Amino acid sequence: MAIPGKVLVTGATGNTGSALVPALRSAGLDVRVFVRNEAKAQPLKDLGVEVVVGDLDRPETIGPAVEGVDKVYLLTWNGPTQEQQARDAIEAVRQAGAPHLVRHSMWGSEKSRIIKQGYEVDEAIKSSGLPWTILKPTFFMQNTMMAAQAIASDGVIYWDMKDGKLAMIDIRDIVDAAVAVLTGSGHEGKSYILTGPEPISFHDVANTFSKVLGKDVKYVNVPGEAAIESMVGMGVPEWIAQGYAELSEGFSEDFAARATDNVANLTGHPARSFEQFVRDFAKVFGG
Repeated sequence: MAIPGKVLVTGATGNTGSALVPALRSAGLDVRVFVRNEAKAQPLKDLGVEVVVGDLDRPETIGPAVEGVDKVYLLTWNGPTQEQQARDAIEAVRQAGAPHLVRHSMWGSEKSRIIKQGYEVDEAIKSSGLPWTILKPTFFMQNTMMAAQAIASDGVIYWDMKDGKLAMIDIRDIVDAAVAVLTGSGHEGKSYILTGPEPISFHDVANTFSKVLGKDVKYVNVPGEAAIESMVGMGVPEWIAQGYAELSEGFSEDFAARATDNVANLTGHPARSFEQFVRDFAKVFGG
């Protein structure tokens, strides 16, 4: 294991970043985080993490964050400025002496505006002259937590995925893969598609909830327009909601209906199954 001197993590208070940072600390890494809201980073500061306050949408704040680090874990948001955020970060990393840039990307259909921008970022990184590694996780199992209330109260999971199958991944496996890359060597110039162990449909998802929770759970497909309306009603910006619906359209057409061995190859353990995920988080779904 080749432990770098210091790792910068952007997006450190999000779903993946908030799990990645403690894992990196447990692995013995010196970690700096780049956050917009210092108060939200207090739990990370309590772990002995250095906190730098800034915003990827304000490029003048990125330079101080990347100065003096050996590796950068670049996680941007899924909004319309994703590509510009990344390009500004790439330039700051280049100016800081070219530390190893590990990009948290995505794997989905370019039907989605989010994915299309994300792939443009990947190409910019590959042509940047920096040492790089790209992690491309697909749909997160944890996304189903958005349906927890309906599953718990009504025994229904509503989604706009039709009958499509996809090899969705547990965020914990993304974290494990990221730790392996950030603490290891020989990953420069490589891209890794990260998936769960097998492609499953949302009918399979509902059946797994039924099995683990001991109650009947049904999957009800909803039109993309209704999904967008629901997301916007929950406070998701319309551009992002449309991107998620476009992403679901690609998945519904079996874009991600294949699994890779990259989680096992990187981490030394098999990717977690959806059943394991539901068992581990059963209380969230009313179990």
